[in-house]
Amino acid sequence: MTAPAMFSWRSLPPVFRSLGRWVTAAQLLGYTTSLVFVWWTTRLSYAGVGARYRGDEGVETAAAMQFPKSFGEMLTITHTHLLAMTVVFALSGVSLALCERITPRWKGWLIAEPFAALLVSFSAMWLMRWVDPRFGYLLMASSALLAITFYAQSLLVLRELGIRDRA
Repeated sequence: MTAPAMFSWRSLPPVFRSLGRWVTAAQLLGYTTSLVFVWWTTRLSYAGVGARYRGDEGVETAAAMQFPKSFGEMLTITHTHLLAMTVVFALSGVSLALCERITPRWKGWLIAEPFAALLVSFSAMWLMRWVDPRFGYLLMASSALLAITFYAQSLLVLRELGIRDRA
């Protein structure tokens, strides 16, 4: 009995490779838009991140009058972001798993890291809001690693898929 063939982008029909390219491109645009929103509301600064969740009308940010997030608002942010981002990183993880040019060790790390970073980021967000504002540094660091990993995943997938299939 022979082992079943491994799935890879190369073994899939062109229509699935095209789907992979389009999904990756759309995710890149969506994720980049979310980073622009974060920049717009926090200026990617420690003070801006703190003002976003803890509130501080004295901090200059693009978002007017930053008020502390309520428990309900924190639950809503966490719920919607965790569910949506889990789907995004599941899709990017499956896409990366189909790549042949990456070693299994790197694949494993690049697939797992976004999920660990999500858990750290949202834990840090809650800790920053309710315990100590210095957890904002952990939120910024884990979110930065998350973004770097997502862009690395996407570029590796697009490199594997090429621009288009050759007829």
